[in-house]
Amino acid sequence: MLTCILNRIDEKELRLPKKNMQQLKANMFFVFTGLLLLLLPQGVTAVETFSRDSEHRGIVDLSPYQIYPENRLGNGIYLDKKLLDSQPKRMILNITSIKNTKSYVYLFRAQNGALGLDIVKNDADGDARFWRIDPEFYQYSNSDFGIQRVFRIFQNKVFPLLAHLRTGGGVATSTNHAIFYHITDSKDITRTNSSGQQYTQKVYTFRLHLINRNFEKIQSLSNLQVQDISYRLKLKWVNEYSISYKLSNGKKETVDLRKYAPTYF
Repeated sequence: MLTCILNRIDEKELRLPKKNMQQLKANMFFVFTGLLLLLLPQGVTAVETFSRDSEHRGIVDLSPYQIYPENRLGNGIYLDKKLLDSQPKRMILNITSIKNTKSYVYLFRAQNGALGLDIVKNDADGDARFWRIDPEFYQYSNSDFGIQRVFRIFQNKVFPLLAHLRTGGGVATSTNHAIFYHITDSKDITRTNSSGQQYTQKVYTFRLHLINRNFEKIQSLSNLQVQDISYRLKLKWVNEYSISYKLSNGKKETVDLRKYAPTYF
């Protein structure tokens, strides 16, 4: 469209008397300045800060988000024309919402070329934490709403792992693998102590999920269930194939994962 306009202006300019050419050029300057102010999320400041070329587009549409501009350190991520975040030493590449919250996780590339994730917190989400497990895996925890989620960087993209889960957590990583859990069930169980008195305890059932770092797919170990009276389960890699966990009663269990997911080793 702009090309057509320019062609028409050029044709008219050739027919104009010489004394009107200066006025025409001034009008063109104001027209294109106005177009830039309308199209760019940061107006004149953005034009001054960022130049564009064949590898740097203006606005990258990741509906409902926008990144401006593409492939630039210090670019910004927007939602409904509102700037969510921008860091001078980061190049923002992608973003995803944290399900059941009003916060966001975005993928960035640092000055040294390393990829990382960060969070845009919304005050409405209350007491929320976001931290790195290793360069590939991150965790989100919200104690006010009882939400735990796991995020992964894989093939230069950000992946919420099993995003439908509300209790994904406890990530433990090794050189080639990662494992985490979610709570599948909780129920009150009545027991009798050594004195013959009955008491009630809540028991949680955990399901483990295994990841091979070379693959995107997650292997859920549905044939392996762990139960404890604590809603947290600390997982630890013992060797290349096995993990261990310690129950509230002090009992320590070790599991050879080749028995449950042989194709992941």
